[in-house]
Amino acid sequence: MISWKYSFETALKELGMVKKKKQALDSLLNTGKISPSTHEYLSKEITDAIASIEADQKALTEKMTARANELEKQIKSLEMFLADLEIHNAAGEIDEQTYGHQGNAISLGLEATKQELNDIKEALVKLIPETATAPPAQPASPASEATSQGEMPAEATAEATSE
Repeated sequence: MISWKYSFETALKELGMVKKKKQALDSLLNTGKISPSTHEYLSKEITDAIASIEADQKALTEKMTARANELEKQIKSLEMFLADLEIHNAAGEIDEQTYGHQGNAISLGLEATKQELNDIKEALVKLIPETATAPPAQPASPASEATSQGEMPAEATAEATSE
């Protein structure tokens, strides 16, 4: 499991558990099972725990945002490598076997990188739903569909020649 995923899941679980404790505490006060002074004392502890978890979530959000930025750069690089490979293939500078192996390797890396980026964006929306402006997950591109069938994407050649 990717390290940010574990931290993300743990932070969400902890926050949910502490909020349930807060609700239970409030319910105990409302039903007269605890005194207001006991409620106040325990409520402060729970509020402190919530603040600590939210601070941890903020730090995690910053790390995840940095990782998303890094992945976006990797995607651009992989797309450039794929376009370069297409150019070399079109120019007849590499044999079909090399083209196929390298194209598949780059495409797999590109697909995995895009998936991780989408996972991070979705997780960030859950961490900060009121301020998140991440675009929705992109559908699979024709390039990733073609490479999953063992073909090289034709759009990479078109992209390479249009730049």
